[in-house]
Amino acid sequence: MVLRIAVPDRGAVAAAARALLDATGYGTSPASLLTGPTLLGAPVKVFALPERDIPMYAAEGGLHLAITGSLTVDEASVTVPVVLDLDVGPHELALFSSDPNVRTEGDLHGARIATPLPNLVRRHLAMSAIAAHRVIPLDPTEHAVALGIADAVAAVVDPRVAHCGPLRTMHRLGGVRVGRLVVVEGRTPRDDVTRLVKTQVLARLRAAGTASGTVLLQYDCPTVLVEETTGLVTSTRPPEVSPLTSGWNTVRLLVEHDRTEGLVERLLDLGCREVITFVPRDHRVGRRAPGDVARAPAAETLPAPRGLPPHPSAARRR
Repeated sequence: MVLRIAVPDRGAVAAAARALLDATGYGTSPASLLTGPTLLGAPVKVFALPERDIPMYAAEGGLHLAITGSLTVDEASVTVPVVLDLDVGPHELALFSSDPNVRTEGDLHGARIATPLPNLVRRHLAMSAIAAHRVIPLDPTEHAVALGIADAVAAVVDPRVAHCGPLRTMHRLGGVRVGRLVVVEGRTPRDDVTRLVKTQVLARLRAAGTASGTVLLQYDCPTVLVEETTGLVTSTRPPEVSPLTSGWNTVRLLVEHDRTEGLVERLLDLGCREVITFVPRDHRVGRRAPGDVARAPAAETLPAPRGLPPHPSAARRR
């Protein structure tokens, strides 16, 4: 039997989903083959499907697993179990328009709005007390205003990159909802081999997602502050606390990327020293293929605990 996995065929979520699957060694790109050369004969088939159809295929048993956006799952009229909620692949459903009469969300009263996620848009408009003339299900939506089909569009975009195509010339009216990558589950494999491969895929997706969405933070702090500082975050794994000198400890814990800067500032304010961040890498998915050009590591290995600096001002960020 073949484990059937789906990813979106295009859009803001597709690239992140493919990159995450490639990192496991089960993807379809040359990069994934180099990541997991021992997995080439694994019973896995990857399907590129329209993102809006993925929840339906999973619910009807056509797929075993799928990597998609959380907004798509929220939009779907069917219920599918989310087995992994990953802090990677951020994207946003946002409102745009190039109509000079539509400058803010409040101008959408009586307007036509085209979007691939009409249910989420209707809920947002209702909560904002905006009575649009019509919400038009349409994918892709980018050309809807230029063609006269709609007065505004609600498109799924990656907030980290510059807009391209028609969206580049449109002004943003506001955000509807933010999303991230999730892994949904469909049919359960019948044979032991495929069930084992499914377990391995999920484990590697979890590891790759954790490495992509977190930073490893290390700092020295007084023993009396260990409980307070480790309580500042909810980590996916327990903190590591190592004795340093009398009354001091070295602490290591995983932190979400977008919370790192604020946490570093807080630790320094509390009197912690030697605050260092590392980007984790997952090395469990295979070895570099022969002939592949070696790359510089993304992060250094963790150092052994150090002696304390002579003054608190010696605390530094790297």
